[in-house]
Amino acid sequence: MDDDIVEFVRERIKRANIGEMNEDLKKWMEEHGVEMEEKEEEEEEIEGTCEICEVREAKHRCIRCGKIACNSCFWTMLGICKECLPEEKLKEIKEQYF
Repeated sequence: MDDDIVEFVRERIKRANIGEMNEDLKKWMEEHGVEMEEKEEEEEEIEGTCEICEVREAKHRCIRCGKIACNSCFWTMLGICKECLPEEKLKEIKEQYF
């Protein structure tokens, strides 16, 4: 399972970097009058209490396990909850692989 988490984190970080490049590309296209058809993504409405801490209002859904989580129980950049990737495990991954 550790290898799965490491690979998952690496892929999410790569996507985040691509997202930054996409923003730069969008700015360039706007500056040069290049139009692009944008696909609208439906944003899921999250309602209820965090399924991790069971205290705070949930704001996110984990893309790994599907649970809804509050800001404190969720890694926003990765899109996964802290139950799927505890803080200690993330620190270990950072030290070992980055």
